[in-house]
Amino acid sequence: MMTETERHRRPQTVDEAAQRLISDLLVQQLKALSRMDEAAFDDLCDTVTPTLLDEFEIWEGNDALLSSCYQRCADDCADPARIILNRVKEILRDFNGYLVIS
Repeated sequence: MMTETERHRRPQTVDEAAQRLISDLLVQQLKALSRMDEAAFDDLCDTVTPTLLDEFEIWEGNDALLSSCYQRCADDCADPARIILNRVKEILRDFNGYLVIS
């Protein structure tokens, strides 16, 4: 669980941003996201991208996070918010075998 100070600090890396998003989700949301097919995930990304860009201040001076996004990305056209959301899905997929979410 994040402390109040960590909560107000802008994430500096893709992993920090992904962990912050995961910590904000309810169990039902984690389940839904971990089981989401690509079409539904694309729709989710389209919906939440503006919020993520604003919340993490990606285009407003959070150069460390923007740089971290592009370091992870092979496609230089990829959207930073999508890179973060892909990491969230990857983390959930990796831990799905360890979590009992029924």
